[in-house]
Amino acid sequence: MSQNSSALNSVFMAHLSNAEGKEKLAAVTQTYVRDKLRENSFARKVIPPQQVTRADLQVSVNHDTMVYIDEIEPNSRAMSMTFRGQPTARYIRASRYEIPFFTVSSERFEKTEQELMAYKMAITKVIEDNSVKDIQEIEDHRFLVYVEAACQATGQIVKGEQAQDDEDENGANTGFRGTLQRNDLVLLFQELDGSRRRLAQVLINESDWDSILTWNIEDLGDSEQGAMFRKGLTGDSIMGRKFIRTIKTDILQSGNIYGFCDPEWLGKFLVLNNTKFYIDKEANLIWWQAWEDIGMSIVNVASCAKLELYNDASDDLIGEDEVGTQVFHQLDDGILFPAVSSY
Repeated sequence: MSQNSSALNSVFMAHLSNAEGKEKLAAVTQTYVRDKLRENSFARKVIPPQQVTRADLQVSVNHDTMVYIDEIEPNSRAMSMTFRGQPTARYIRASRYEIPFFTVSSERFEKTEQELMAYKMAITKVIEDNSVKDIQEIEDHRFLVYVEAACQATGQIVKGEQAQDDEDENGANTGFRGTLQRNDLVLLFQELDGSRRRLAQVLINESDWDSILTWNIEDLGDSEQGAMFRKGLTGDSIMGRKFIRTIKTDILQSGNIYGFCDPEWLGKFLVLNNTKFYIDKEANLIWWQAWEDIGMSIVNVASCAKLELYNDASDDLIGEDEVGTQVFHQLDDGILFPAVSSY
């Protein structure tokens, strides 16, 4: 495996020596980046992305970029009347909105040709880990910023049973953290189901999803509990609703669970052309960068709701500059086992 990876790195550097090789590398990695982004981003699972081109956009009168202009369906009603009656006349009008675009970019990664040859890992692995996943995390962070703002604007926020009981007994903002109960999901569903909408999707992190393992026979039924004990939680549906799970607990913090209507009642996720990738070599320095231009909007703010499992002020999202900065290994501090010392 290490020989194959080293060979790939050698081919990679050889292609960078001429213009034709650069174009081929950019074309291949561009396709790879685009496919991985669709697969990994939870925002794209809630609102599937729509490809747009320059022809679909308008120039903004407020700034030096382009926007996507769309309409939202007008309201309508019917009425009963006698044979001699006439319906009420109403001049029809549909509201319009615009979605601005912005760029999400990886860092500019640099490596000298000599140091690259020392790596046993293929350069495409570096591109996947350091470019694709960074871009998708910013997508998801920006999506949650919009969703949280929508929930705060509508007030469609409910507390879990344990958190509410703690608030009733001990007052607000005690810092109590509860676990997900079955009735908590019912409360979340009712936030949208009770107003001529239907909650169809739930966004939850793996830590809160694991709380379901504590549910008993009364919650699951005898056969379901036995199957869960043997195989764990399988599938992505509970109570007829789709659950979208994520391991990004730094972005979607534990205790925060969001519910959404189907995408057509929620908003839009637009991608301008395809994800771009550029790589070049200056003397012995190789550098590369990936970026995309996207537009994202929660158009119908009444189509999302939030469940909080804690008795505290709403958790603030981490800043964008903090996304992806957490490192779990302690190798830089010399902590590994067994440790080997050189004399």
